[in-house]
Amino acid sequence: MNPIRHIFLAASSLLLYQAATAQRASPPPELREFSEQRIKHQKTLGLTLGSFALANIAVGAVAASQTSGETKYFHKMNVYWNLVNLGIAGAGLLGSRKRKADGETLADAVRQHENMKQLLLINAGLDVAYVIGGGYLRERAESHPDKADQLSGYGKSIMAQGGFLLAFDLVNYFIAKNRGDKQERVLLSAGPAGVGVAIPIR
Repeated sequence: MNPIRHIFLAASSLLLYQAATAQRASPPPELREFSEQRIKHQKTLGLTLGSFALANIAVGAVAASQTSGETKYFHKMNVYWNLVNLGIAGAGLLGSRKRKADGETLADAVRQHENMKQLLLINAGLDVAYVIGGGYLRERAESHPDKADQLSGYGKSIMAQGGFLLAFDLVNYFIAKNRGDKQERVLLSAGPAGVGVAIPIR
């Protein structure tokens, strides 16, 4: 091979490697903003759910000790339910703290955005099941008079908690979708070196 050509190819390869490394180390501002907004939204989700859970635990613990019958069981279930919510919120906050926008590629950012939307929709489906389950417990109370207070109180609590979570998950799904999908389409349509990429977005 011609020595000059060999040197040219080696230099070109080195420049391409440096450019690729620089691109990985410093994501474009649009990609960084896309990732940062999702991470911030995830933190807000955790803080909101955690605050709601702590308020329910505090109120439920006091109210359960000062009431009786169906109302007592309603507040007791609120405490039990929100202990779980608090754990979920804490795990979500820990996960969001570990994520850094600088370390995400376009593929990572898109995958995380789509996963977030899918998780919120799955949770919304579970929330509907919780509301139905709470209604079922209330129905059972009529045929079990010896446990009527407990079943009715638990049922009302589960319906209320499920209804809140359903609204919470759906609102945040549409926030994530309206905010992120437009940015996602712009990033994907640009693609590397301005080459268009077609990926179906639900």
